[in-house]
Amino acid sequence: MARGELKTIKFQMMLSESEAKTLDDWAQEHGFKSRAEVIRRLCQLALLTDERAVNIARNLRVLDYLALRFMKQVNVAYENYRSRKGRLTARLAEIADAHHEEIFDQVGDLSVDLQLVLETIQQMRSDKSLAEVAELMSRSRQRLLETSKALEVARQKRREERKRLQGVDFEDLQKRMEAVIRHSPDLELAQQAAHEEVNRWLDAAKARQEEIRKMQEERELFLAEKSQDQEANDGGSVDQGEA
Repeated sequence: MARGELKTIKFQMMLSESEAKTLDDWAQEHGFKSRAEVIRRLCQLALLTDERAVNIARNLRVLDYLALRFMKQVNVAYENYRSRKGRLTARLAEIADAHHEEIFDQVGDLSVDLQLVLETIQQMRSDKSLAEVAELMSRSRQRLLETSKALEVARQKRREERKRLQGVDFEDLQKRMEAVIRHSPDLELAQQAAHEEVNRWLDAAKARQEEIRKMQEERELFLAEKSQDQEANDGGSVDQGEA
């Protein structure tokens, strides 16, 4: 409802005694004297909640899926590397790193929707006019939209950085540099040896990135073929059912 908008449409409705009592109790609790005002506010709140419910439900489903996938991958890691503690620790770290960002993103999106709904509830209970509340909520929507866009930009930057540094092991580089310096008789020779070692490390990182890229392409091709086979099988099942 916009500020200054005239109320020109008459609307009548019948209420049961319990419905009327519920409205009156809510009005008394929050300091309103008119059932009509209470109904207006609750309708606006219900419309907003309905609008955001799809996003909230989707984010909750994704969080549930991520939690289940995380648990399954941890269990598989324990089964595969039970006797290799070092590799198990490394694999668990990989799983945690792969999941924490996705979970953080989903929680961020969920928080945006929940914050809008909760802030609206708080404002609807206040003594501000409905027009004032609507204006405040419009500003809040815009602010949250900007926050959501900023989060998406940050996610995209993280994805690009992760892709650019895929296969790059900085800990390995650090160990190599330390070994070169320790085994060099003086720093002059260490500088030259370190330069050569960095080049070897970069070549290995590039080769690893290329290997990862090929593996991803093969995986995407496999999934695409699997999806096509599944669609073909589903289509055949439908045809047989109709026959």
